[in-house]
Amino acid sequence: MIITNQNDIEKSKKRNIILTFLLSIFLIADFYTLKTILDSNPNNDLIDLSEKLNCFYVIFTILDLLFTFFLFKWKKWAFWGTFTISILTFLLNLYVGVEIITSLFGLAGVILLYALLQLRSKNVSGWKNLE
Repeated sequence: MIITNQNDIEKSKKRNIILTFLLSIFLIADFYTLKTILDSNPNNDLIDLSEKLNCFYVIFTILDLLFTFFLFKWKKWAFWGTFTISILTFLLNLYVGVEIITSLFGLAGVILLYALLQLRSKNVSGWKNLE
């Protein structure tokens, strides 16, 4: 029987530099959004939390941050979580009255993420590395 360490498996999986850059941008954007919403200066707020509907945006941002973190850990369910949050945000934007073209731009991130997961490094795509 061969015993392997989980860290050895993680090290053998190579992530495309562009994918790493995109995931890093997702993390930075989510952290920045949460920072500006949750700080004590109301002039910095991107979202007015006095409206209950906007709390969904905050919840979606927190979930997206969590899913992005787990994408760094090669979890396939995290991609599907990101996909679900993108669809829910798209629908919420339409409900709020955002134009459909602008709402579709919100889906561009998850589409780009899927495309980057298809890129190969040493003949293995990022999608195949997801567990």
